[in-house]
Amino acid sequence: MRVAILDDEPAELRRVEQTLRQMAEPGEPAWSLHSFEQGEDLLRQLRRETFDLLILDWQLPGFSGLSLLRWTREHMDAPPAAIMLTSRDGESDIVQALNAGADDYVSKPFRPNELKARVAAVLRRHSQQRAAATEVLSFNDLVFDDAELTVKRAGKPIGMTEREYRLARCLFSNLGRPLSREYLYERFWTHEEMVSSRPLDTHIYRLRNKLGLTADRGWQLLTIYGYGYRLESVGVAVE
Repeated sequence: MRVAILDDEPAELRRVEQTLRQMAEPGEPAWSLHSFEQGEDLLRQLRRETFDLLILDWQLPGFSGLSLLRWTREHMDAPPAAIMLTSRDGESDIVQALNAGADDYVSKPFRPNELKARVAAVLRRHSQQRAAATEVLSFNDLVFDDAELTVKRAGKPIGMTEREYRLARCLFSNLGRPLSREYLYERFWTHEEMVSSRPLDTHIYRLRNKLGLTADRGWQLLTIYGYGYRLESVGVAVE
């Protein structure tokens, strides 16, 4: 789970981090927490990284948390879940943030157990909404079925492991966006698997071949040197 936390008070950032570190279930990887004191810094990261959850303070010098929330809803095809965590607790403030797309609103000073419960509820609700909205998706001649974890071309299933499916689904859900190796490893591999080999490169090679991610089929899976990968549509119609 990758979480971006935005607050211009370092002490508050540390308190939120300490609370969220307790969210991982036993046996699960620790959550990857990324803290920002300026909205502009988080905005730059959102243009090149993927997060599962944003926790945003409202009042910041420069680019505010509310402005950043609105940007994600206006410019991202699949914006992450977002919780406003702010000292502004007037009814009009809460209504304004929820209307801007916030999934929940928590007032400062926050109570750790309440924040954990709200985070869990938002992530659960967000996951259910995405599953319901994107159970079957088509990309040119490829049809992804999230319920069956299968990909079909012209009605014929393509043999894939569950991890290959989820990695491919992630790439297609983020068309045109660079995904870092760090993000992909954190999401799809345990630490033990990462240190033993280079599984990401192997899986990318398999996906190129199995899904036909080539220009003649309308796709280009680019390797970004020193960073990661980006899947692009090159606008070629498949006959």
